[in-house]
Amino acid sequence: LLAGIDQGKIWIDHSTTDHEQNKVFTEKLTEKGAGLLECPITGGLEALKKGQMAVWVAGNKDDYTKVKHILEASYSTVQYTGGLGTAMIPKVLSNMLCGLQVIAMAEAMLIAKKSGLDLVEFWHSIRMSAGNSFLWETCGPNVFRGEYHDSFPIDLMCKDNQLGYEMARNAKVPLELFGLMQQVYNRALYSLGPEVGCYAPPKLYEIEQKES
Repeated sequence: LLAGIDQGKIWIDHSTTDHEQNKVFTEKLTEKGAGLLECPITGGLEALKKGQMAVWVAGNKDDYTKVKHILEASYSTVQYTGGLGTAMIPKVLSNMLCGLQVIAMAEAMLIAKKSGLDLVEFWHSIRMSAGNSFLWETCGPNVFRGEYHDSFPIDLMCKDNQLGYEMARNAKVPLELFGLMQQVYNRALYSLGPEVGCYAPPKLYEIEQKES
């Protein structure tokens, strides 16, 4: 890519990586009179199918302005977050927040099941309550079908968790809940393999608790 880019071109990078890497790329692109925008996306496979993906954009604002019409034509929501590195923060932390909710859902469902409740009825009970969430509505049916969001494998989730850990370390913020979530996801990765979907913690708990 670097070899093929010349003056005036803009590299739109949708990867979820350490933003320090993009700083190195930006230095090399600047030497050529080109630019780089950090553009991680969010929404999941179903949103992609419906054309409802969202994108965060970080980098030089003039470069963003030049390609804004392309991004707006491609995504349902476009948000400029500031300088290089700032788009990766909400992307990674969003994934980590989802991980927390998946694990909380797994624990809640196990409690309900082992207490004799019908899980589908329990799912609907939470859905009508203040405890409902986007993850409860989307992850729950997947788990009932024995699916675990295979379009986003757990090894990528664990990679994002590690990026979040590095962000927290750099910001000198202790990771307590996120740290526990990272441990559960690592355990699921080691137990179930790298290709199982990112909704795997319920499956891990079912195996460990001898439930199905």
